[in-house]
Order: sequence, then structure tokens, then C-alpha cells
Amino acid sequence: MVARSAALGAVHEYIESSGSAFLKNVRWVPDLTCRRCAGIPSPGYDTCLACSMRSPQSGLVDRLGFVTYAWSDGQAGRMMHAYKGGGETSYQLVDALLTYAAAAHWGCAVDNDGATPTSWAYVPSLSGRQGTHPIQQIASRFLKRVPAIEVTPTPRPGGTRSFDPGHFKVRSTDAKHVILFDDTWTSGGHMESASAALKAAGAKTVTGLVVARWVVPSWANTKAVMDVFADTFDPDICPYSGERC
Repeated sequence: MVARSAALGAVHEYIESSGSAFLKNVRWVPDLTCRRCAGIPSPGYDTCLACSMRSPQSGLVDRLGFVTYAWSDGQAGRMMHAYKGGGETSYQLVDALLTYAAAAHWGCAVDNDGATPTSWAYVPSLSGRQGTHPIQQIASRFLKRVPAIEVTPTPRPGGTRSFDPGHFKVRSTDAKHVILFDDTWTSGGHMESASAALKAAGAKTVTGLVVARWVVPSWANTKAVMDVFADTFDPDICPYSGERC
């Protein structure tokens, strides 16, 4: 059920007035989207290639949530690029999207025992980015009472987008349930690797929440999937189930 408050109501109104015309809720639809990451699988498959290749690995995210689809030549894609570069309007909208998805749907991010997260973390950049990550800035503001776990980047040879828990370092933790934030999921290698690093350090359950599920418009069935999801963006659509709470 969606949490309600005056503050969240204002965030909801801002999202509707600023992004409802171009954002698209992420959905899990049999025979259309990957059953794990809601991406675009090859015709006849129920998972995308990246998720299929990682499926035997241990430490993966237990449950995934996404706020919107985005692609390179679309307005949502431009928003995701601009928000990191200091674009104030884009930053404000990404801030609102993550804040509302996490706070209003906090009760949806439950583990197998029905418990909400006890700690939070974010996926840091592996590109050598300097300064405070914008996702850290956003999450630390609305999660002041929830303990943070630091995930430190330690990029290694072999490709930063591959699944490799060694890309990240986490101090020993007894966290029962971590909500792990990221801004963009392309192939999912970063978040899945960070989750495995958290679990190797002692975290029991990891729930992932990503602002944008990146898709490639040129793929054969991407347009068909996006045309199906033509509804106006609704912040109350659950990022974890793709259904209205």
C-alpha cells in the first residue's frame, strides 16, 4: 500500500507535472519483458541474455524494483544523463522519482519474512567519479534514520559491467535487509555485483531499487514493448510489482 503524507503528496504532484508525459512505468509482462529485470528479452525467451547468464551465480539481488524505462534518444534518457552533470531540473526530477518510489513504497520492499529494510546502500561508480554520488545525496536526505552501509568501488580488469563481486568492497555487517539504490540498470552487472559483495560481507537480504531501466530502441521488439506501455506515468505504480498498490 502506498504511504501518504503531505510531503509525499507534494512530491507526487511534482512528478506528475514534470515527468508524466515522457516517463514510462516499468512492468513485468509474460512473453514481453524479462521476468527478473523487466528488460527486453530475445523473442521466445522469458529472461534477457544478461540475467540468463548470471542466474547460476550466488549473491544476486533478491528482489528488483525500477521506476521508469529510459533510452538514449528519449527524454527520460536525456534526463538520466543530465542529472549527473549538474542539470538542475533533471536532478530535481530524479530526486523526486527516487524519493517517492522508496518512501511511498517502503512497505512494498519486504523480504521473505515481510520485513522492510533495516539498512541502505548505493552502487558507486566504477569510472573513478569524484565527489559525492548524486544517489547518495538523494537517499541520505530522506533516510536519515536508516543506517547506511558503505560500498566502496575497487574496479578490476575484465570489464566493469561484468558480474564480479570483487568490483566492490564492503565491511563486515550483520544487516538483515539492505535496500540498494542505483540510478541506471543497463545490463545489471553493477548492482548484482554490489549485492554479492554485500552478502559476502554478511547481509542477509538485498532489495534493489533503480531509477531507470535502460533499454535499446533499435532491438527488434523494444518498440512493440514500449507501445504496450503507453499509459501516462503513475508514481503509485509499484516499482517492485509493476502494478498499482
